Amino acid sequence: MNPLSPGLAGALLAVALAGAHLASAEEMPVDVQVTDQTVGDGAEVQRGWFAIMHFTGWVYDEQAPGHKGRRFADSRERGQPTTFVYGYQRALIGLEKGMRGMRAGGKRTVVVPPKLGYDGLKYATPKDVPPGSALVFDVELLDVVPQQNTN
Repeated sequence: MNPLSPGLAGALLAVALAGAHLASAEEMPVDVQVTDQTVGDGAEVQRGWFAIMHFTGWVYDEQAPGHKGRRFADSRERGQPTTFVYGYQRALIGLEKGMRGMRAGGKRTVVVPPKLGYDGLKYATPKDVPPGSALVFDVELLDVVPQQNTN
């Protein structure tokens, strides 16, 4: 199991978005929105623990069902879950906020406003995600694993 490197966060979102209907500023979400599909019964994600998950990401589209516009990332399509250290901004800030309190085995939809998505990152926005985009993620938290103390 390898933690997600900062550069890999951007690489996770590299599928073309041409033709997506983007929401206007008035339609754009301003806060993280969370909807649990399934509440997990495993361990709760904790700061500093590895989060092992599958996710699918879409550009927010006010007119699309579930606001899921064009899909831009899918870990299942890559054939392996994503792993990152939770709580250290190794993933999008809004996605981490949306995972707060999530337990292993849970499935959740997280809507991330632009300021907590790529617009808030210290890294450049991937070329395939238009600047100012809100995002929608379906997250399945497969497991959470404490880091081992190496002392």
